[in-house]
Amino acid sequence: MHSRYEDHFLHPRGQGGLAAPTHRATVADAACGDELTLELAVRDGRVAEACFRVLGCSGSVAAASALVTLLPGRAAAEEAVDRDALTAELGAVPSGKQHALGLALRAWHAALQANSSRT
Repeated sequence: MHSRYEDHFLHPRGQGGLAAPTHRATVADAACGDELTLELAVRDGRVAEACFRVLGCSGSVAAASALVTLLPGRAAAEEAVDRDALTAELGAVPSGKQHALGLALRAWHAALQANSSRT
């Protein structure tokens, strides 16, 4: 049986792209080189759909998968998903992969800033 962290890594949810995203951002972690692109479809101030593409470690894949699992139905606001919510979705995150939580949150915040006039 896999942990939730391993399950998100081995069976990522929402990997790919959206046909018509309203928001998109790509962020990178300069320390490790991981890169995460997050696409959102926001309607009436709420996230309707979310997808990601990542070039990086298992932590970045798992964190991005957890993020796009949490986003649909939530307000398109930074506080709608935080580090605690990601950690709860993933369960135990290995200490060497904690940086991936920050990468996912930076992508979320950057995507909200991008194209924000289209929400």
